[in-house]
Amino acid sequence: MSFSATDAAFEGFRVVRRHPVVALAWGLVYLLMYVVMFGLGADKWAALMAAGEALEQSANPSMADFQALGQVYAGALAWAAPAGLLIGTVLSAAVARSVLRPEESRWGYVRVGMDEVRVLVVSLLVSIIVGLASGVGMALVGAAIGFGSASGQPLLILAGVLLIFAVFALIVWLAIKFSLAVPMTVDRRKITLFDSFGATKGHFWALLGMAVIAVIMSLIVSILGMIIGAATDLMTGGIQTLARFDGVGTMQILAQAWPAILVSSVVNALMSALQLAVLYAPFAAAWAALKPR
Repeated sequence: MSFSATDAAFEGFRVVRRHPVVALAWGLVYLLMYVVMFGLGADKWAALMAAGEALEQSANPSMADFQALGQVYAGALAWAAPAGLLIGTVLSAAVARSVLRPEESRWGYVRVGMDEVRVLVVSLLVSIIVGLASGVGMALVGAAIGFGSASGQPLLILAGVLLIFAVFALIVWLAIKFSLAVPMTVDRRKITLFDSFGATKGHFWALLGMAVIAVIMSLIVSILGMIIGAATDLMTGGIQTLARFDGVGTMQILAQAWPAILVSSVVNALMSALQLAVLYAPFAAAWAALKPR
């Protein structure tokens, strides 16, 4: 079987065109995530904005300043990551379903069931495998460059630099080889991980080209979102205004900054929904074309 990379790359736009309600449904799911994140952790985001603003205004920031920002960012990320993972799982399954089982259009293809549990398992396994591979690779890079610098052997330093490109190539290769795992899992209604390797065999470069086109389209959507966001920020001040609420309680922040939080959340939710369709639908379309009939 074969597929057209350029045709599959634009599947996300076709999904939204066929069923415009999906953009609204997926946007509402993202909006729910933002409401939870800001509703329960507005003080954390205020601290992050304040730390970033302080670092930006510093004429000569020290390493301690960067470490302080990193700690605040890590705290905010630890709060947001679980919600993002769950929402991402639900919506990636919805995107695959919209392409592979278009007749199940109720609720904008959004479900919470065994499909989502299987997608969560597959996503975690892929993340762990890719993360371990990149971690080991970068550890080897650090060891080669560090030992080369300490011993004065430029060849080791050169080998470490070349190894960086090798690690990057490995990550890209793994990402493409696992790229059909989620749509295959949704389509077969069972956890499918390494079968993606067989499905992508002979189609690596086509899938890579499709992914590059999808990423470019996603960047265009992101730029559009930035333009719209800049316009709305002029009216509300944007979430950057949270910096002045550092140290203030969550309820007080919400009482005073809710217009900026709400408008920013709505814009980001809709743009995120469009980016989701643009990035994820092509791989479901690729599997739909490649799977045995």
